[in-house]
Parts: sequence; C-alpha cells; structure tokens
Amino acid sequence: MFVIIHSFFSLQVTGAAHGLGRAIALELAKQGCHIAIADINLEGAEETVRQITEAYPVRSRAYKVDAASYSELSELKSNILRDLGPVTILINNAAILLLDNPMDPDPKDIQRIVDVNFTSHFWTKKLFLPQMKQLNKGHIVNISSCTSVLPFPYNSAYCATKFGVTGHMRALRLELAFEKCHNIHVCTVLPWFLRTNNEVCDLNEMIKFSDFYPLISGAGAARRIVKGILNNEREVFLPDFLCLLYRLLYLFPLSWQEKVFVLFSRKHIQMMVKVRS
Repeated sequence: MFVIIHSFFSLQVTGAAHGLGRAIALELAKQGCHIAIADINLEGAEETVRQITEAYPVRSRAYKVDAASYSELSELKSNILRDLGPVTILINNAAILLLDNPMDPDPKDIQRIVDVNFTSHFWTKKLFLPQMKQLNKGHIVNISSCTSVLPFPYNSAYCATKFGVTGHMRALRLELAFEKCHNIHVCTVLPWFLRTNNEVCDLNEMIKFSDFYPLISGAGAARRIVKGILNNEREVFLPDFLCLLYRLLYLFPLSWQEKVFVLFSRKHIQMMVKVRS
C-alpha cells in the first residue's frame, strides 16, 4: 500500500494498509501531515485512515489502487490532487516479500514481484516528481531492503527487485543534483527483517534468522524513517550497524564475501530450503 500525506507536507505511501506502511503513515500523521493511503487492500487502507483520524487532527483518505498499474496510479494522482492537494512526500512501500514456491517459482509470480516491487517505482516517480519540481520541494522515500546490498539466497527475485530500487534511487539522486533540484530529497530505506509480516514471522519461528539480529518492530522502523526524512538523509539502514557491515564486507574480494556469508548462514539457509521446498 502507499500513503500520501498532504499539509505543509503532502505524503503518499504505498503499501500502508498494514505493517510498515501503516506505521509510517501514523508516524507522519503525528507530525501534522495530511495523508492519502493507497493500497490494493481497501479495507486495510480504510482501517489505517480510521486509526489516523481517531488519533490526530489531520485529513486522511483511502484509495484502492494496484501499485503496478500505471493507469490506476494516474487516476489516483488526480483524485488526491482533488481531495487533498499536491503530493510533496512520496513513500513507495508496496512490496511482495515471499514467493509461494521460491525453489521453482511460477513465471507469473516472478513477473508480479517485479511489477510491484520495482516497476511501480518508475510509475510513481513519473507521476509525482514533476509536481514536486514545480513546487520546488519534495521527498521521495523508497523502502528497499538490506538484501539489496547483502543478498539472500533462494530469494533472488525479491533481492533483484530491491537491488533495482536502491540503484534507481542512487541514479535519481544524481539526476536531481545535475538539475539543481536541491529542495527535492531522495531517501532509500534498507531494513533488516521486520516484525510486521506474518509470513516473515512464521518463517523466523522455523529458521531463527533472528539469531543474527532480532526482528525490528514496525513502530521503531517508522520512527527511524521519519527521522531520516526530517534530516534529509540519503540512505537509512535499519539497524544502523548494517551500513558499517556492508561497507566492511565490500572491502574484501567477492569470493571472500561469499565465503563469509556461507560460513555464518549455512545452517539457516539449509533449514529455509527444507521448510520452503
């Protein structure tokens, strides 16, 4: 789901019917933003709106949208402009985390994860960035993953889309710098596994990848992300030490990086293959 908030800041967040998207929407509402919630799950989006309006004196609207559909997103832009005003904060959070059969995925499932996790970011950028340029202010915040820089085996489709998101945002940041759009900020969020998805939590119960680091709460992640927005940060790692780990690992040859990963994660990956086969 995505959410759009309008006020001094007008925000859109995709994938906010539940989980991290909802937590971000609530945290930004606390900052006084008016919010548009867009999700393919309209019931969940409306529940997010209900929680916002009960807790904070801001305006909020729910919209049913498939984030992978350019035509639906284009219609959404018009509806938000009519209902709440121009969007100055765009948060792309919508994502598919796990394939039903990661060992032998259906081609349709792979295409869907690419469309939702990656292609949708091009559509939202195309629709909402020109408005930000006209206003000379804005934030684009994309929820990527730590797996975009520290890949996770047997989840290649998910990792590939998140690699794409991170690369897309790094390129966009340079484009805005060349165009001297200094008041439009781009932030990429690279979180560890979150305690906001039931599938991830169930998988963790069996595989225990939280042995490396505990699952992160949605509320805690949302607070850190909003802090990153307010500070105009370029990339936010959750937890922060992942940034240091990533940079240290990349000092070594690729063959060493792979050996270190296999050494420390072999048991957990083997368990995951057994569970999900």
